[in-house]
Amino acid sequence: MNDIINNYINEALSNQWEFKGPVPDDIYETDYPWAPVEFYDDFDAMHKECLANDHLFVGHRQKDRHHSYNHDGWAAITLHGINPTATENYEQYGFNSVEDANYHWTEVCDLFPNTVRFIKSLGYGTYERVRIMKLAPHGYIMPHTDGQGRIFGPVNIAINNPEGCGFYFKEWGKVPFKQGTGCILDIGNEHCVVNNSPEARYHIIIHGYDSHAFYDYVTKQLKEKYE
Repeated sequence: MNDIINNYINEALSNQWEFKGPVPDDIYETDYPWAPVEFYDDFDAMHKECLANDHLFVGHRQKDRHHSYNHDGWAAITLHGINPTATENYEQYGFNSVEDANYHWTEVCDLFPNTVRFIKSLGYGTYERVRIMKLAPHGYIMPHTDGQGRIFGPVNIAINNPEGCGFYFKEWGKVPFKQGTGCILDIGNEHCVVNNSPEARYHIIIHGYDSHAFYDYVTKQLKEKYE
C-alpha cells in the first residue's frame, strides 16, 4: 500500500465522526456524511453468488488518476443499467439521459437471484444504476469525489466486508461497514477505500428514485437506535 493511502487513512481517522441523534423526519435535511442502516437477509448466499461469478466483473474507472497513481483492483458488474459491463454513468457511453441509455435489468441478473431479490425488496419505485462493486485482495480505490457539492442519496450495502477493509472520508473518518450494513453516503465528499485483506470485498451500490418506503425504513430504524 503506498504512502498516499496510508497518510490519507491517518488523516481520516483523526477526523472521526460518530452518528448520533436526534434524527429528523427527513434525513435529507441533515449534513450527515452517512446514515447507516442494517439489513437482515441472506448475505452469505449473495456472497456465494459473487464468488461464483467473479470472472464476470470488469475493471471500473481505470482511467482515473490521483497524482501518479490510479485505482488498483476496483471492478464491478451492472445489474441494472446499459449492460453488465457498462459500469459507469450513461454520459461515459455517449448517452444524454437514462431514458436515452435504456437502463434495464441486465441478463446477468439470473446469475444473482438472491442479490436481485433483495434489491427489489427495498421499495424503490425507479432504479437507475445498480451494481455490485468488487475490490480485490490488497486493492485500493484512490481518493476521489463523485461530483460537485453534496451528493447524499446512493446507498452502499456490504455483501461482505473483510477484516482489514475500510471506507474512509477524508474529513469524516471511517464508515462503519460490516456484512449486512448499508449506508446512504455523501459521495460529494472525498473518500477512498482500502482492502488490506486476502479476500475480495463485494458491495452493492444502488442509485434510484421514488424510494419513500426505503427511506422511511431507514429513518424509523435510526430513530429506534439513536433516540
